[in-house]
Amino acid sequence: MKIKTDYITNSSSTSFVLITDNELDQDIFFEWFGISSDSPFSYMFKELYDAAKYNSKLLEDDIKGDETLEEYLSHFHLEYEKNRIDLALKQGKKIRVGKLRSDENEVQTFFCLDSFILDNEAVYFNALSNGW
Repeated sequence: MKIKTDYITNSSSTSFVLITDNELDQDIFFEWFGISSDSPFSYMFKELYDAAKYNSKLLEDDIKGDETLEEYLSHFHLEYEKNRIDLALKQGKKIRVGKLRSDENEVQTFFCLDSFILDNEAVYFNALSNGW
């Protein structure tokens, strides 16, 4: 985890890639993280869910016709994810790419400071690519 103790003059962002078989659903999203809807932390994961859903785009809808996958991923500093995404494309999975922003709200700030990865049979959610 990163902890900033001095004055911060700029914001940070964390790029993420989210690969799953299905469309995003809040109940399933909470399941991925092991959070129940009555948890005192559910508001944080609701915000993370909203950010993942609304601050991202499906790769197939966002990539330009003449743009290569490498070029597209470079806008998010996710070039190292190319092989994983190529495989997911071949498997017909849903691939979302987006950013969390520290200047959006406290919850996104928290997730920008504490990068994470979730990798199991149901989901691949990599939010390790961040910058200040």
